[in-house]
Amino acid sequence: MGDAPVNQFRGRASNVMQIHDVHGDLYLHEPQPSIRLVAPHQLPADIRQFSGREEELRQLDALLHDEPAAPAAVVVCAIAGTAGVGKTALAVRWAHRVRDRFPDGQLYVDLLGYSSDAPVLPSRALEGFLHALGVSGDAVPPGLHDQAALYRSLLDGRRMLVVLDNASSPDQVRPLLPGSGTCFALITSRSGLAGLVARNGAQRLTLDLLSHNDSLDLLRDLAGARRVEADPHAAATLVDQCGRLPLALRVAGERAAAEPGLP
Repeated sequence: MGDAPVNQFRGRASNVMQIHDVHGDLYLHEPQPSIRLVAPHQLPADIRQFSGREEELRQLDALLHDEPAAPAAVVVCAIAGTAGVGKTALAVRWAHRVRDRFPDGQLYVDLLGYSSDAPVLPSRALEGFLHALGVSGDAVPPGLHDQAALYRSLLDGRRMLVVLDNASSPDQVRPLLPGSGTCFALITSRSGLAGLVARNGAQRLTLDLLSHNDSLDLLRDLAGARRVEADPHAAATLVDQCGRLPLALRVAGERAAAEPGLP
C-alpha cells in the first residue's frame, strides 16, 4: 500500500474543509461578528499633587443629577482654558471622585487636538471606544455615521462617563457624544467650543489661573514645605514667574526637588 496523499494549502480563505465522500448538500456558515458588552474603566491615574479648584469641583458636582435615569438629555460639560492651566488634571480628578456614579464604565480618549501629532479622527476614537465596550473587530461598521450610531446604541440606558480630552473643535467631539441622559460627557479644550454650547447645549466651565495661595500650596507639595517656608519671598517670585500655571509650577517644582542644594 502506497503512502497516503499529502494535502497542502497555501494562501488565505474564509473556510477550509477536508472531506472524502459527500452525500447530500454541504453548507458553510460565516462566523457572526460578536458584541459582548463589558464595563470599561479607562480613566488615567489621578495625580497626588493637586491644589485648589474647590469651586470648579463643586460646579461639576452640581451638574450631576440625583437620579441618573431621570434626565432625557445627556449632560455635556466643556472645561476650557489656556495651555497648562490644569484642564486635564481637573477633569481626571473629578472623574475619579464620581466614578462610582457611573458603574457601567468610564471611557477616556486623548484627542491630541493641540499636539504636534495629527489630531485623533472621530472614527479612530469611536473604533477604540467600540472595542473597549466589547465589540469585536469584524463587528465595527466601516463608516463614521454607522460607528456613531452603534456607539450610541450601546451606551443607551447605561450609566457611563465619557471623558474627551484635548478636543480641538466641536466637529471632532460631536460623533463621540452619547445620546442617553444616563451618560455624562466631560470635554477639555483650549477652545471655548462655542458651537458645542450653542448646538449641543454643553455647559462651559472656564478655568482661570490658580490663586497665589493655591500656587504656593502646589509648590510646597512639589518642592517641600520646609524649603518653601525657608525663603517665602523667592517662592512667591517663582510663583509669579510661572504665571500661576499648574504645569509651569510642576516643572519648576520638579527641578527644585531634583536639586535640593539649589537656593
